[in-house]
Amino acid sequence: MPWKLGGYIGFIGIQHELGNYQVATLKSRVNIAQLGTVIIAMLTMVVLIIVDLKLSAMLNIPETSNSRSLAWMLGEAPLPMIVSVVIFSPICEELIFRGIFFSYALTNQYNHRNYQIIAVVINSLIFASVHVDANWEPWIYYTLMGGILGTTYLLAKRDIRLNILVHMGTNLAVFALAAMS
Repeated sequence: MPWKLGGYIGFIGIQHELGNYQVATLKSRVNIAQLGTVIIAMLTMVVLIIVDLKLSAMLNIPETSNSRSLAWMLGEAPLPMIVSVVIFSPICEELIFRGIFFSYALTNQYNHRNYQIIAVVINSLIFASVHVDANWEPWIYYTLMGGILGTTYLLAKRDIRLNILVHMGTNLAVFALAAMS
């Protein structure tokens, strides 16, 4: 029951925050600099995934409970799981972790570069905390991923569509690389 209540409250919060996005921004064209940022972010994420997979295998680092749950659900219902992880999760996570978080953390008086760096670090740690358990290595991995996504959001002029695209591509790459290994 508490999860349902939290879900409803979260949905209302997201719905309220979506009202703060300007339609013109969502319809605007992506410029070359933003596209370059997305490509660099995706390539960096893929390299990070490969390094993580190699290090985890070499150091015998156990899977996180999050990874075990995802693997189990993928075995039980592959198509719905892939759709959920590659499409729905990135949309929800980016709206919450980047869209809502940064719209509150970086209001006009706090939009200076120093505040942006602090906001990215805090955002990265929060992002990592919902993806991992007590092991140190996944904390590093997810904190770096959160940092890349937070930085991408700011460098891409806070265009949430681009972050959703990077996050979707990253989750798809995780599935593809895990299937190949």
